[in-house]
Amino acid sequence: MLNIDQYLAALQSDSALLAAAAREAGPDAALPPCPEWVMRDLVLHIGEVQRWCGALVRHALMNPAEQTEEYLGALPGDDDLVSWFEDGARALTATLRSADPELRCFTFLEDAPAPRLFWARRQAHEVAMHRVDAESALGRDTGFTADMAADGIDELLTGFAPRKRTQLRSDVPRRLLIAPDDTAATWLVTISDQPAVTKRLAVRSAADADCTVGGASSDIYEALWNRQGTERLGIAGDAAVLALFRDGVQIRWS
Repeated sequence: MLNIDQYLAALQSDSALLAAAAREAGPDAALPPCPEWVMRDLVLHIGEVQRWCGALVRHALMNPAEQTEEYLGALPGDDDLVSWFEDGARALTATLRSADPELRCFTFLEDAPAPRLFWARRQAHEVAMHRVDAESALGRDTGFTADMAADGIDELLTGFAPRKRTQLRSDVPRRLLIAPDDTAATWLVTISDQPAVTKRLAVRSAADADCTVGGASSDIYEALWNRQGTERLGIAGDAAVLALFRDGVQIRWS
């Protein structure tokens, strides 16, 4: 896991890249990873998510249902869309930076860290994937450092994949080993008719898995989040297991 300063730096950097892409592409630009959205929808979505999270932390709310429109404010028109997003991103970063390390508020996901660190991590990866979406409108992808990507893989595999609400199931148990080439971090995901179980491994062993996925952490991170295909990955064994994961763990925020 990264530290609070690293998460806030990533949140700030990816928010700036998202804003730059949105400004360049325009509000009606199509987003290949999100065919049901145009850029306007994406920016409104992430802007509201960041304001929602900022209010949650600032007011130490334990129940997300306590959120009301007074925390979110009025939605902008197209002329003010990107600057509205930038204002919200700055406010969220400042709120998380100044929050009490002993903060208690609502969180979710398995094995969640303390709330301040949890939300810094979650919002860093939330805007990271949506930055990829925004840049897709321009046919570019800035990519991620190995540390940031490995942390995002860890959050997805240990936090989201085991949730009961995912569709990640298999009548016959299958094992997926995620082993990036540029980091020592390795994860073994067991998929069965019960919620998935993810183990962080100290030693890699392809024999433990039905499918092993290698490659750059950045490419694996984006592929597991369905933001790119699997062409850049090194896949050994039964590629259908990776496809099973990508089909079963599709996180939807809208």
